[in-house]
Amino acid sequence: MRTALLLAVAPLVALAQTSGPAPDTGVPTVGILNYIHAVNDLDKTLAFYDEVFGLKGEPRPFPNPGVPALTDSPGVSLKLAVLRLPNAGFGFELTQFSGLPRHPGVPKHTDPGAALIALRVKDMTPVLAAIHKRKDQIITTSQAPVTIKTPNGEIHSMLVRDPDGYVVEVVESKPTAEMNAPTNVFGASMGLTVADMDATEKFWHGLLGFNLKGNREFAGNPVIQDLTGAPHSTNREMVATVPGTKATIAFYEYKGMERKPFHLRVTDPGAPAVALRVTDIEGLLARMRSAGVHVISKDGRLVQFSPAIRNIFVVDPDGLNIELFEVSQAASAAKQ
Repeated sequence: MRTALLLAVAPLVALAQTSGPAPDTGVPTVGILNYIHAVNDLDKTLAFYDEVFGLKGEPRPFPNPGVPALTDSPGVSLKLAVLRLPNAGFGFELTQFSGLPRHPGVPKHTDPGAALIALRVKDMTPVLAAIHKRKDQIITTSQAPVTIKTPNGEIHSMLVRDPDGYVVEVVESKPTAEMNAPTNVFGASMGLTVADMDATEKFWHGLLGFNLKGNREFAGNPVIQDLTGAPHSTNREMVATVPGTKATIAFYEYKGMERKPFHLRVTDPGAPAVALRVTDIEGLLARMRSAGVHVISKDGRLVQFSPAIRNIFVVDPDGLNIELFEVSQAASAAKQ
């Protein structure tokens, strides 16, 4: 069973949400800002999330002079919009870069490095109607939601693509009283397909402090094969909560089909990323370098994104771009 079914570039966008003192937990990761998706045309992608899910975002330029160094993209410009997701614990940040050549990419869901966002809805009917009207691509083989039985009742799920090919998992279930929201979308979680779960755990647990839980055995489930458009496949899944938050991310590993590693630059349409708040960013970066982690930002150096924030982009073992940012303790204290 897919546990995920049960369930930014630019940290200044929501500095007020991330500027409190970092808890002393002994874990490098202490929070999350946004799950990030680079797009080809921001207005077109925003229209998809509005028309299909009722999620709205306001596009705006982001002229921070640290962006070119952070992304190692001289001369680049950025505009973005952040979709607020009820009960998710993170924002969904859509970024459009300009001023440089961009190279879009679209993976299969089963390819290592492919990311998804799972949106939980109360009613699948208007979502399906909008998808069919817009003629958006459905990944699920049967072209219809699959039904999965859980201890809490049935849920219905399907995989679709947004205009940039980014994978969206739509999950229909009944919200609990504490998760209810005035919108059709009432929750969200993150997902990442990996090449080798052991290597993934070594990075996410060993370096970032995430605790991955789940069934380590591969299994073949016809319902999941239909859902993911991967017949004859087997898969295993681990899930972790972002330390210091209630946000969740699922890690999927597949066997039984051809898999092609997927990785794009931060600026390329279709590129996924995540912005994580950390402590002792210099010490963490030193440990990552010792472990052979690839650093994206210019000259492999931390960027002083503001007087309060330093950040840097690195790449996880499966090609996910990760923005690590640290808020200075002086700035945190000043906000109190």
